[in-house]
Amino acid sequence: MAKTIIFGNQKGGVAKTTSTYNVATQLSMKGYRVLMIDSDPQASLTIITGLVPEDYEDKNLSALLYDKDGELDIHDCIIPLNEDGSLAIIPTDISMANGDLDFVSRPGNDKLIKNEINKVDDEYDFVCIDCLPSLGIISVNDIAASDFIIGCVEPGYQAMRGIEYYAKVINRYRNKYMYPTKFMGIIISKIARNNDCKDITEVLKDEYDVLGEIPLSVEVSKGEIDGVPVSKRKPGHISSLEYSKIADIIINETIG
Repeated sequence: MAKTIIFGNQKGGVAKTTSTYNVATQLSMKGYRVLMIDSDPQASLTIITGLVPEDYEDKNLSALLYDKDGELDIHDCIIPLNEDGSLAIIPTDISMANGDLDFVSRPGNDKLIKNEINKVDDEYDFVCIDCLPSLGIISVNDIAASDFIIGCVEPGYQAMRGIEYYAKVINRYRNKYMYPTKFMGIIISKIARNNDCKDITEVLKDEYDVLGEIPLSVEVSKGEIDGVPVSKRKPGHISSLEYSKIADIIINETIG
């Protein structure tokens, strides 16, 4: 049974997509079968893996969620990213941006993504979801589908406030709807070498379990351009080593 992990924050620009891609890549490199799901209509995860969202308009997460009659097979929406298929993605596109309005009257509208994951639950060890920076129905779907939640944050005031609010909302949903998910901890990204970053990082460490610290680095951002994450392109880079450590924590926490 796959363990579903979502990467989120109410604020954008905090390396959710980069962290999702690198952690999923590390898990795959360690011998696990990993399915990534892009649930953000901006399709950032889809794009940084080298895919063109418009090429998958009829076979992506949006198409699955709008398929009320169940005619679309989820397997047709899974795109392998390596030769053995141990790392794959369900892409998305901008058409899902209307989901908060279109899904509001659907029965069980908080479990649409979970219902799709259940169809391939025994085919993967991990499902990693890149969440959009909001708290609408799609984000609620992500939370409802998750076994574990990882917050992504950069050492800045707004991002710190965003993760604080995000954690409170998660607890509220867990208590109200009995979602069986757990907040695993946070990944701090884009850490620059200055006193402000150092001070905020220390505050975050006092408040949360910090799974990894990713420095501000050109090597990390290159992966967003060439489609090859730093974990694969430069496995000895400090960011790769941090993402590897995060993957090990996830394995120990979820599988033992």
